[in-house]
Amino acid sequence: MFRSRTCRLSLRVFAYVVATVSVLTVIAHAQRESHQPVTSEPQKSGESKSKLDEELFKRLFAQRRKDHIEAVQTLLKMDSYERLYKMIAVLAEKVVEVIESSKNIIEKAGFLPYNSSFPEDSNVKDALSSILENTALFGDIILHLPDITHRILKTQQDWNSTIHWSLNFANQTRHLLNKSTIMMLHLVEQELNITERDPSYFNPYRSAAHGGRHEDIVKKKKKSARKEKRKKGPQIAKIEL
Repeated sequence: MFRSRTCRLSLRVFAYVVATVSVLTVIAHAQRESHQPVTSEPQKSGESKSKLDEELFKRLFAQRRKDHIEAVQTLLKMDSYERLYKMIAVLAEKVVEVIESSKNIIEKAGFLPYNSSFPEDSNVKDALSSILENTALFGDIILHLPDITHRILKTQQDWNSTIHWSLNFANQTRHLLNKSTIMMLHLVEQELNITERDPSYFNPYRSAAHGGRHEDIVKKKKKSARKEKRKKGPQIAKIEL
């Protein structure tokens, strides 16, 4: 019964996190419509409207970051390394898929992050949101679950170009990000050895207890197996004289 409840919990966690990633691809557009500021005067110029859209984008991005933190905290509550590994593997695949799809939209539109004004086209805005939000979410997961993500990325070398591109893109659009996200992405680049590590670099989320969770599980299994083996052998009864 306990195992059944654990499985149901894992499925709920999995559904929650994957849904969080999936909804990032469409939620920005809906929120822009629902949060569109109402003004009594028409916009004076396209430049002023673009600036308002950019400020709104920043506020919505900051709200999404709160959702990311909640999603990561949900993952950290998982007590099964094997299930967590599979979950992160599927999640990472989804993130890469979304970023690649959004990248195609950005490139076809000719959007250049370093010398383009904030986009007016809704599809380009959504693609911009998807790239930055999914990059930030995956960055959180890389830092908080480094042992698992490094294992996964070693088996998925073809993801490297997409991940490197998304981090570079985020750097080029850092004016849209909050300070905490910029700092986090800088740590991610060092964690993945994309950029040279600072002499004082350390991953603030890596701990001996968490980083060694898999090893602890393996040790417990071996210890349990040894106990079972001893129980099956002949036993000598103690006789008190």
